[in-house]
Amino acid sequence: MKILNILGYAVLVGVLLAIVAWMHVVKVEVGQTGVLTEEWGKGLIQKDFPPGYHLDLGPLHSWVKFDTTVQTLSMTKHDAEGALQIKSADGANVTMDVTVKYQIKPGECWILRKELGIGDSYKIKVRNEAIDALRPVFGAMITEDFYNPNLREAKAKEAARVLSQRLSGLHVNLVQILVRDLSFEKAYEDQIKGKALAQQDVEVNRAQREAAKFAGDTKKIEAETEAKVLVIKSQLEKDKRSLTADNEKAIESLTADGAKYVTEQKADADLYAAQKQALADLLIKNAEAKGQELRQKALQGSGASNLIALEAARNLKFDRIVLSTLDNNILDIVDLARKLGAK
Repeated sequence: MKILNILGYAVLVGVLLAIVAWMHVVKVEVGQTGVLTEEWGKGLIQKDFPPGYHLDLGPLHSWVKFDTTVQTLSMTKHDAEGALQIKSADGANVTMDVTVKYQIKPGECWILRKELGIGDSYKIKVRNEAIDALRPVFGAMITEDFYNPNLREAKAKEAARVLSQRLSGLHVNLVQILVRDLSFEKAYEDQIKGKALAQQDVEVNRAQREAAKFAGDTKKIEAETEAKVLVIKSQLEKDKRSLTADNEKAIESLTADGAKYVTEQKADADLYAAQKQALADLLIKNAEAKGQELRQKALQGSGASNLIALEAARNLKFDRIVLSTLDNNILDIVDLARKLGAK
């Protein structure tokens, strides 16, 4: 029983300690930075406390939380404080809807707390600095310049450079300046519209004059071009006829030269063939004479009787011949040849 009582007391003490501890903890949310002041000790702690749980000793500690996300300063006609009012260089009242994006510099929340105090007092200073930076920059423009988007963009960049330097002293970084809309007093707006329309009429008339001039120049160029084309065509026909006549003469000359060459070559060939034919005939006659000479020489010697005997043997024609084997030996060819007259 005693043990249960002791455990019960221990649990109760633990719960009470947890409650006390919870009551002495501060939570810094995501997107916030905490700044601590030790009221009975070191005073302002020179560092930023990130999101999470931090010790809070009640009266001994004072915590301030700053929004460290990108914040928006809106100066439009729909806001309570209204849009940005500017006087242009030519005296017109211009109403501009402007949005400024900014963010507290990392690690400098404790300095901002020290120099500017707690709460949203720094936001009022950011607005004042933005107005002081934007008015002189955009106020240097004349009324017509506000309708030029390129000029507005250039002035917005110039204003951003000026405002960035001003906000740096407040430990704030400028993210961007956005010019959303602008308007003028009705009298100025009507005047501007009338002037713009008149200028547009001038531009339209000038464009029409330029178009008429270009149309006349175009017709002139077309006529000159057609004339040049006719001249070129005429010259081409003339050159074509001249080239045709020259080509025909050249073809006739080449044909005559070819015929002459063929005739000359044929004559040379005929002469060469005749010379070769004469030489061949001479060689044949010489060969025949030589053969006759050799034949005569052959007839003058012993070969003549042999030749005669041969011719006699060739000319012998017998239906039937009877030879006595006693007087003739048919196997003795030489003897038979002598009997026929051979030597």
